[in-house]
Amino acid sequence: MFRRVVDNEIELELATKYIANDIFDIIDRNRENLKQRFTWLDSVKEPTDTKEYIESRLELMAKGKTIYMAIRYQGKVVGVVDFNSINEDRKTAEIGYILDIEYRGKGIMRRAVKELCNMAFNTMGMNKVIIRCAHNNPKSCNVAKSLGFKQEGSLREFEEIDGTMIDLNIFSLLKREYEA
Repeated sequence: MFRRVVDNEIELELATKYIANDIFDIIDRNRENLKQRFTWLDSVKEPTDTKEYIESRLELMAKGKTIYMAIRYQGKVVGVVDFNSINEDRKTAEIGYILDIEYRGKGIMRRAVKELCNMAFNTMGMNKVIIRCAHNNPKSCNVAKSLGFKQEGSLREFEEIDGTMIDLNIFSLLKREYEA
């Protein structure tokens, strides 16, 4: 199993069907908060939906298109982080993430995303890492900013969530900026 130690509190591990219930529980507990930001939330109604999603991500991972990982904090699954899109031709990878609201404010996501940047630039040979986050999610935008990502722009009224069109902010970090 793929496992990556970030520090003495955080590990990233490949998400598998064996932790699908843990991931579903995070989504379900945080549903009210997440529904303001994610269009896919209504499709996750029970643990089997999460298991099927993980299986689809593993198929894409076998093709080099994604890597979907659980975040363990002090041994407990508290979120997920992934390369939801990997484009080897363009040398880009896009990061997405969810963290249980109970664990916010501990720097967990910042450290997990920093590790993904390390993987992207130093292991996978990427030149650019992208994070897209809803404009109404300043904590997510702050993760990107705190790691030196630059805001490239916004996709205005890009997604409809609960009947409201929302903007997505696009942040990126180049390899040369990461190394500086």
